[in-house]
Amino acid sequence: MPAPAEAPLVSVVMPAFDEEAYIAEAIESVFAQTYSALELIVVDDGSADRTAAVAARFPGVQVVRRRSRGGPAAARNAGLEVAHGAYWTIFDADDVMPRDRLALQVGFLEAHPSLGMVLGLTEAFVTAGDATPPHWNPAWDEGPFPAGASTTLARRRVFDLVGPYDERMKVSGDVDWLARAKDAGVVAGRVDEVCLHRRIHSGSVSANHDAVNVALLQVLRRSLQRRRAQSAAE
Repeated sequence: MPAPAEAPLVSVVMPAFDEEAYIAEAIESVFAQTYSALELIVVDDGSADRTAAVAARFPGVQVVRRRSRGGPAAARNAGLEVAHGAYWTIFDADDVMPRDRLALQVGFLEAHPSLGMVLGLTEAFVTAGDATPPHWNPAWDEGPFPAGASTTLARRRVFDLVGPYDERMKVSGDVDWLARAKDAGVVAGRVDEVCLHRRIHSGSVSANHDAVNVALLQVLRRSLQRRRAQSAAE
């Protein structure tokens, strides 16, 4: 059902680089939400295709155009700089959002004011007619999996506390941000419902396993350093 007039605004920030093939479906899934108090900010990260033009066709979409590619973290930060919502989420331009996701997650956080953010389940899929890419994880065939970073819905005050995404990280920057939030004492909740349909294709950032593994080790090392520094200061 539509959100009441006093419902908190949700900012959906959609970073996009050369996503002409998928972005229309992603945008349509946002505007199909049963929760209506939202703003959609598409950040075109220096695309060479018609990504920005496709996004601009949709009434109500705010398109932020970056002249050159800065990477996912820079695009996320650019969108969050102009966001006005009490809640926010990062939603990739090649994914699909389940219709009840925002209503479910906003309702959860409204009912649990001590929590700073909420995550949900992710369901991976391949576009109908496409071949399964080599980096498909067989575990995804077993059904939805929990707590993917892209399912996060957070309060704006949490972003102000944790700070922007680390623009030095070209992959797994969302995992790094969640680790920083946890180390800062932000408590997250979880809903056991699918909050993201994640499209897996040959152009996915996750296709580069080596880069992802190196980035995740870096995230872990930084988290350990923060915790040691906190313990030493106590």
